[in-house]
Amino acid sequence: MQRPRIVIVLGSTTPGGRLATLAAEAQAAATEAGGEVERCDLSTAGLPVMCTEDPAQADFPAVAELRRQAAEADGFILLTPEYHGNMSGALKNWFDYLYLELAGKFAGVIATTGGGGGDMSITAVKNCFAWCHGFTLPFNAVGKPADFDGDALSSEKLRDRVHRIGHDVVRYAPLIRKSFDAARAAGDARSSGVAGLHAGDQ
Repeated sequence: MQRPRIVIVLGSTTPGGRLATLAAEAQAAATEAGGEVERCDLSTAGLPVMCTEDPAQADFPAVAELRRQAAEADGFILLTPEYHGNMSGALKNWFDYLYLELAGKFAGVIATTGGGGGDMSITAVKNCFAWCHGFTLPFNAVGKPADFDGDALSSEKLRDRVHRIGHDVVRYAPLIRKSFDAARAAGDARSSGVAGLHAGDQ
């Protein structure tokens, strides 16, 4: 039986730090739950800013790799710092390259914040994923400065939430993808629901 394929997206152009600490916790949890985990670290991915008027971007190795990862994934754990009450520009740029690759997929969302509550960035990420016809876990985790000692995670409550997200993404992602794919294969009738809108997609 194939293990659920999970992509962990580190949505920052700054390497390391608290976001990477939470990503490592999420990866450990998803692996423990039986997932086959890949990472997409936007600090090293080399993605250009998405430009719809530049068709040559589709041939860039970084873009092709991003789309391959997303297309093959059953689910995602998306991590973002909260910038000005929103997700990072890096993660939004990741979303801009994708659409069909996210339809019918499942994601959990984790944020870090320097002072806010994190709700705005979490909501922004979930909204973007929903507009791509994806589904998100109705549960999230936010890391605040008090949850860390430097970059090391010191809050057991936050660690618990992150691990629950990792397990839930592995648990539900393959079920949702299987159901969505079956509905899409049934054609574009109303009975296929939103999946029927993707009946002709490859």
